[in-house]
Amino acid sequence: MSAPPSDERDLQLVERIRAGDQRAFAELIDQYKGMVLNLVARMSGKVENAEDLAQEVFVRVWRGLHNFRGDCKLSTWIYRIALNLAIAESKTARSRSQFLDIDDPTVERGPHFVENDDNPYGEEVRLKEQMLRLLPDMPEKHRTAVVLFYLKQLSYNEISEIMDVPVGTVKSYLFRGKAWLREQLFGDSVEDFE
Repeated sequence: MSAPPSDERDLQLVERIRAGDQRAFAELIDQYKGMVLNLVARMSGKVENAEDLAQEVFVRVWRGLHNFRGDCKLSTWIYRIALNLAIAESKTARSRSQFLDIDDPTVERGPHFVENDDNPYGEEVRLKEQMLRLLPDMPEKHRTAVVLFYLKQLSYNEISEIMDVPVGTVKSYLFRGKAWLREQLFGDSVEDFE
């Protein structure tokens, strides 16, 4: 497991890559691969495509590294690239899915929770599974904020940088995202909570 990235270490890594050190790019991939895989899987809703998407993210990082100015963290810059690619993929996947027959046995179904009354966390696990299945259908900006805050545990400021919106807007997206999930899961409308 690699050490958590520091801004100074990241800037040195970028300079080494720009100087032609291929091992430095391998270090960058090792450092951010888990983060990128997790993000693209969550945002695109396609776990099976996460490795391909992550590979494309790192190709874009390689091509765009000469444009990285350092006015934000390297991790934030990579998050933006991954986020934009995952959003684009989820849009194209959604348009492709319009043509799939739901009775087609090749259409993959999500994981299903096995009913077990002995599990004290069964309801919580079931609810989380339902929420994860709903994420790809959530409005894009809300989904982005929810994934980055609750699943990636980033701060409001970090999300603000990644999404390039004010902190207040991030909070609004989170509120609306949670309200959307409540409505989908329980039928409660936003007005019930205001």
